[in-house]
Amino acid sequence: MGDQVRFDFAVPDELLAEVVARSGTSDRVADLAVMPGTGEGRPPPLIGILRQYGYAPLVLLTAAAVVPDTFGNGISIIGSNLETSFHIHAMVFVASVAQLLWAVPLALWADRGSRKVVAGVALLAFSVVAPLMALAPNVWAFTFLYLLASVGFYVSETVHNSYLSDAYPTEARGRIFSWHNLSDPISLTLGILLFGLVVTVGHSWRWGMLIALAGIPLALSLFTLHEPDKGQNESSHILKASGMDVHTQQDQAPRVLLGSAVTRLLRIRSIYFELVAVAILGFAGTGGPLFGSLYFARRWGLDTAQRSEVYSIIGLAAFVGLPVAYVIGDRMFRRSPERPLIVAGICIAAYGVLFVTSLYLPELWMVVAVQLLATAAISPLAICIFLTLAATAPPEMRTICFALFGVSALIFGGFAGGVLLGAVSDAVGFRNGPTAALTVIGPVCVIGGVMLLVGSRYVRRDITLVIEDVLERHAEGLRRHAEHRVPALQVHNLDVYYGANQVLFDVNVDVAEGEVVALLGTNGAGKSTLLRTVAGLEHPHRGVVRVFGVTCTFLEPEQIIGQGVGLLVGGKMSFPGLTVRDNLQIGSYTLRGRGPRARAAFDEALDRFPELAARLRQPAGALSGGEQQMLALARVMMIEPRLLLIDELALGLAPMAVDRLMGIVREVNASGTTVVLVEQSINRAMRLADRAVFLERGEVRFDGRTVDLLERDDLLRPVFLGAAADGLG
Repeated sequence: MGDQVRFDFAVPDELLAEVVARSGTSDRVADLAVMPGTGEGRPPPLIGILRQYGYAPLVLLTAAAVVPDTFGNGISIIGSNLETSFHIHAMVFVASVAQLLWAVPLALWADRGSRKVVAGVALLAFSVVAPLMALAPNVWAFTFLYLLASVGFYVSETVHNSYLSDAYPTEARGRIFSWHNLSDPISLTLGILLFGLVVTVGHSWRWGMLIALAGIPLALSLFTLHEPDKGQNESSHILKASGMDVHTQQDQAPRVLLGSAVTRLLRIRSIYFELVAVAILGFAGTGGPLFGSLYFARRWGLDTAQRSEVYSIIGLAAFVGLPVAYVIGDRMFRRSPERPLIVAGICIAAYGVLFVTSLYLPELWMVVAVQLLATAAISPLAICIFLTLAATAPPEMRTICFALFGVSALIFGGFAGGVLLGAVSDAVGFRNGPTAALTVIGPVCVIGGVMLLVGSRYVRRDITLVIEDVLERHAEGLRRHAEHRVPALQVHNLDVYYGANQVLFDVNVDVAEGEVVALLGTNGAGKSTLLRTVAGLEHPHRGVVRVFGVTCTFLEPEQIIGQGVGLLVGGKMSFPGLTVRDNLQIGSYTLRGRGPRARAAFDEALDRFPELAARLRQPAGALSGGEQQMLALARVMMIEPRLLLIDELALGLAPMAVDRLMGIVREVNASGTTVVLVEQSINRAMRLADRAVFLERGEVRFDGRTVDLLERDDLLRPVFLGAAADGLG
């Protein structure tokens, strides 16, 4: 065994050791011992980490979050003033629409580019547009400008958190997030006091809009920050310790599209339950400030300045709750990574109970005191969730993951909650309506807390998947470094589900370039599912798929075609209502914009299949079964695939047609194309492939020479007993 490498992932020792022991990844890591970090030890001092990694990112991003947070909270405070000026209060709907407009596009931009640039541009746009709201003559102009200014509202919870996850080491994330989250209590106390003072002195809510100008110098400062590599804290330590260049070992994969990224994130069980919980909690996050301002105005008769003072006092509670997350967050997570989510569930349930209780107290000071306790109870919530997300979300999708939480909270929770709470308020009446509406928040928070508790059961499992991915990528880097070759196809640790039913179990298959591999097995063993997953028609719940060294696990089919992969499905690949010519022209669609190459591919298809040349004008449905399969194969070959996947080449065809197609497959392989084909006949498999992979009930039971498979009666007898004549004759 070579030099040992320390992998400080800031998770419990036994969890990392368990992953290394059972994942199978360690078997492929030559001369490497992965040792867990000191999960039970005391986290390193934050001051030392800041000295090493820099104060600027944390300080600037925290300040950059304070300005739009203060502005947004100020809008809530002057809700009744806006209602008087414009005779309508639509801010909850504006906020919801703004989240839909900006959160996901900005997250995509950040995940595909520079997060410091996204943060700086968003804050600069906000700081320029928001002051113009003071000049709005009507609600339409105000709302339009508010939509534009909202580009800077939610960047702190998405782009900032993603940046900080990579700018500072994993063992300090809880404390880094706690410091950054100080923007919330600062904006709720000093920020609201300043906003209320400006509005009071200016005798108009319009003066408060000028607060946004403070963001301009901060935005310009963000552009000077260093952009950290995405996911570097999870992987760079191992690679550097192995003496390898981190950057040269990263897969140069196409960007995962939004739909695939969302699919990937929703399949992480803890994140799924957190999203459901946050959608429910959007009722409290959006409805609380909106109807809370109306509650204090209508029941207690407080004006704008008095409401700002009340909310400043309540906001002080966050300064009590955040230190709790600061002190115990990292240590709690390292000892038991599911605990922060359990704490989050308890926090939100306690908040709901305390908040509703406060609404019916007889004295204003009692209301403020209990709401202060409720705010203190909920203040660690964001830190606990952020810690879990940063550890369970794929690094290349972190910003999108954080954005989904904002969208889930404001679109589903805020918009739907605003409608529901507004209906309750209108039904009860002017004075008591806000109280009745806010009462609904209590049971909703309890339900959200239960969802977080359920999600905590999956945190350890989801973290193991992240660790497995790091180990697998490192193992692949070592193998390439040692062997200096890239396989045509790699399938590692693959799990695939259809709904709740698992179809593939920890499948591992490597196919060398130029090889022909036969995929054999019983009906329902998962052979077609494996090919569909490689082709992008299905996305796995676990594992990785690489094509010629490019990670294609969550790419869409059109992206995988661009990597040189063609899929032929037996008996299902022609369009019977279209002519033969039209079918072939569909095959040349991927060559659009390359006219000469498309025409050449068309001619090559007819040269390879002269049977089709005389029938170009006939409907494909008029061809024989063998001719239709030739047409399908011709269309697939027009893209010049480097990897050809064939699912049931001979399905329902006459022996003569089968021989013709098998000869073409041999020619294609001889020209350099790698072939993986699903077969039912062991005889045909032996004639085409020197190597076979046998699947049974979704697991690989055999991987080796096809002739050696004949000696495995335990595998072949139940599969081919009914077709012994065809298989062995």
